[in-house]
Amino acid sequence: MKTLIKYFFMVPIIISLVACSLGGKPAVMVEQYALEYPPPTMQNLSPIDAVVRLERFSVAQIFNHVKMIYRQKPYQYNDYAYHRWRANPGDMVGDSMLRDLRAAGIFKSVFSYRDLENASLLLKGGVGEFYESDEKDGRKAILSVHITLMDTTQKELTKQIIFQKNYRYEEPVTEQTVQGFARAMSRAAEKLSGQVITDVHEAMKNRKQ
Repeated sequence: MKTLIKYFFMVPIIISLVACSLGGKPAVMVEQYALEYPPPTMQNLSPIDAVVRLERFSVAQIFNHVKMIYRQKPYQYNDYAYHRWRANPGDMVGDSMLRDLRAAGIFKSVFSYRDLENASLLLKGGVGEFYESDEKDGRKAILSVHITLMDTTQKELTKQIIFQKNYRYEEPVTEQTVQGFARAMSRAAEKLSGQVITDVHEAMKNRKQ
């Protein structure tokens, strides 16, 4: 019985010592954010008899993580300490575009890099910029992406490439919060997705003529 009493007496002491060693501070909650917007409404686009596969997007190494990056001065990039993206920028942009390509309903079928099905068209992308910029005229969400559309039915590389294009968007951060940054980046991703779908459709339509 005495041993049991000693045990229960020691437990609070041990807990107190551990709390003191950790500074007695509660765990800090890290807020997580993701791109969020409805699929762009695509009008007056005729159906394209082609199967598309979207490859996994690459990311410039400086942004190849889940940190939410901001730039206040030239050459200086920092991140918000207690705020993170839910996923890698390349995966967020790529997954959103995959959803939008399917929602557009203009292609025979749309697959991701996770699928094993063959596709006649291959859409590749790379995120070059993904950050918040503090500029003279206000804060902006900066998104730049490089897109390549390829025809996998062609044997020669020069004939495989249908088009390559760089896209860059600067969206004002109207709410001076991290959530405002996430919302502005979502608007940029929405514009990107709609323009890429339009460009792919236009390229395929001209190819058939």
